[in-house]
Amino acid sequence: MPSPANDEWTAPIMEWNREKGYGFLQVGERRLFLHRRELVGLHRTPVVGDVIRFRLGLDAQGRACAVQAVNARGGLGLSLSSVLPLPFLLVLPVIGALHLGVPPLWLGLGALVINALTYSLYASDKRRAGTGQWRVPESHLHLLELLGGWPTAWIAQRRLRHKCSKRSYQAVFILIVLTWQFAAYDSLHRWELSRAGWKQVAMWLERREHTRAWERSNR
Repeated sequence: MPSPANDEWTAPIMEWNREKGYGFLQVGERRLFLHRRELVGLHRTPVVGDVIRFRLGLDAQGRACAVQAVNARGGLGLSLSSVLPLPFLLVLPVIGALHLGVPPLWLGLGALVINALTYSLYASDKRRAGTGQWRVPESHLHLLELLGGWPTAWIAQRRLRHKCSKRSYQAVFILIVLTWQFAAYDSLHRWELSRAGWKQVAMWLERREHTRAWERSNR
């Protein structure tokens, strides 16, 4: 039986009661309980033989059971709450791009290419993590997110359960999403905030240079 310290496991359904909504997974020589409420997101009704990705948890009686389960042979593996923020986060960037005069066709094609590439790289890194192969550098994933692949990265993290629990990675990812929101908002206001920020930076650099010059002249 897998231990709670392990992250994610995969096992087939050996028994499923459609009426009661629960069944058992075959994990080695042991059976592991799975209730349908632990299946994440949109999914078809499980059947015997379906392969389930899951984490190990405990039920109310302290017995081992499968939790946060995804049917690998059917379903999106996404809950409504996990993707609900995404449409709202896309509003400002889309409006900002159109405001800058980006043709809708080129905007759509560009978004399709970069997001498809982002998801494929996430999926590749997930496979490599499971087989112990050389991993995709996190900087490559972040670069694609910064170039516009962050919406699909949002989905991939939740559907593939990849990089979503690593705090350092999530900190950078959230910063990238916020950067897109800021840039979109600022573009609608003629880059006033950016210009003000660069002005403050220039003033600070100028004061720093004057201070250094004064220190050199008084040595």
